Amino acid sequence: MKSNYIVFAALLVGVVLFGCFGSDSLEELRKSGYDSMEKREYAQARKCFLKALELDARDKEALVGLAQAYRRDSRYDSAIYYFKRADLMHPKDREILQQIREVAVALGDWQNAINAIESMIRLGDSKDMWHEQLADLWLKNGQPGRAFFHARRAIVYGTDNPAIYLQAANWAAQHDSISAAFELFDSAIAKFGPLDPFVVNKALLLSMTGQHGQAEALIREAVGRENPPLPDLRFNLANILANRPERAKKQEALTIYRELGDRYPGQFPVDSLISAVSAQLK
Repeated sequence: MKSNYIVFAALLVGVVLFGCFGSDSLEELRKSGYDSMEKREYAQARKCFLKALELDARDKEALVGLAQAYRRDSRYDSAIYYFKRADLMHPKDREILQQIREVAVALGDWQNAINAIESMIRLGDSKDMWHEQLADLWLKNGQPGRAFFHARRAIVYGTDNPAIYLQAANWAAQHDSISAAFELFDSAIAKFGPLDPFVVNKALLLSMTGQHGQAEALIREAVGRENPPLPDLRFNLANILANRPERAKKQEALTIYRELGDRYPGQFPVDSLISAVSAQLK
């Protein structure tokens, strides 16, 4: 009999420790949920918040707490579902929108992240603070034209992110105007110095537009800054030389391709480039 009493008492302790502390009121359930969150007992926190939502399906604190409990457990699909539900029932709450944006980025849900930012802008956030991230998100979302728009705005407002300049310049070269691309490369080099991505891409663009001499001079300067020269820079030098009409330039390109051939197995079609230049030299 005594042993049965001990077992029964242990079960009661278990209910107190692992339930929502016998809470029945909305306020107590929310408190139990956040207490469990502090202890990193996320599954238990979710039970408390779900029980709170049974009492009031619109309760903002319970919805946000439940979403946070899923987020901290890296269960982002469920987290964004409850954050969006909270946003639906309690619109124009910037903190909820911010959490939607953060979880959407972690989830790779670019459209929801964009929507959250645009909602925050409508609530009063400065557009300037979001152009850089919107450029990245629209690019990932498969809409480079919108990405270009925001990248240009980010540059106007003084972004310190070199990748934004590179993104904007490359898009301009393909879809907008060559002169705009050159302007962006020159602005980037003036702001950040002759970083290899800017120099190489500008040199390749010069070569594509028939300005072979300027392209070669620019890339040779970059190659000469390193001792020994970086293989990737030498590879791009060879690409530019291979496009030149002079036999000596093509021969130099062939020599570089052969020297670098073993460095890029399966990565670049070096064998095909060697064959193409060799055929031109015959």
